[in-house]
Amino acid sequence: MKSRAIMRSVWGVFLGAGLCLLSQGVVAESKSVAGQFSVTYAKQEALPISDAEGHMLILGEAHGRNVGKNGSDYMDGGTVINKEIADLFQGNGPHSGYVTMSKDGSDSVSKWQGEVTTTLNQDGTPNTTFKGSWEAASGTGKYQGVKGNGTYQGYFTSQTDYVVDWNGRLDY
Repeated sequence: MKSRAIMRSVWGVFLGAGLCLLSQGVVAESKSVAGQFSVTYAKQEALPISDAEGHMLILGEAHGRNVGKNGSDYMDGGTVINKEIADLFQGNGPHSGYVTMSKDGSDSVSKWQGEVTTTLNQDGTPNTTFKGSWEAASGTGKYQGVKGNGTYQGYFTSQTDYVVDWNGRLDY
């Protein structure tokens, strides 16, 4: 008898806490998000690997701004800091990193990974593109507890500048 009363009390506390959270609007809302950011390397280092000609690790940090797309206001006008590493052979291979977007005192950090592809244009200049997927890792302020994922694709416009188009779904 006593154990049933205790269980009812415990369930009552859980139910009450859940209803309290719902009444305060703490339930995350799933939103379709999309954007494009243009960034420029603030730091970049190429570390040759001696196993084969053209094999190198690329470390970089790029800064820029995001613009919302397809009606998404998520981080529209926000700052972007992308920290990355790429393991490239002749300009091709895997890359990964973390991108932090910030706006109005709130941050959102996403972990991403994908593939870099480099081909040569007719004039012999490189044409480097990339694509992959991302997943929300953490957030602060408005984006505390953010969850979600999506895809990205992009291209270099110079040796130090690139553009990333991204989309997905976020719960915050």
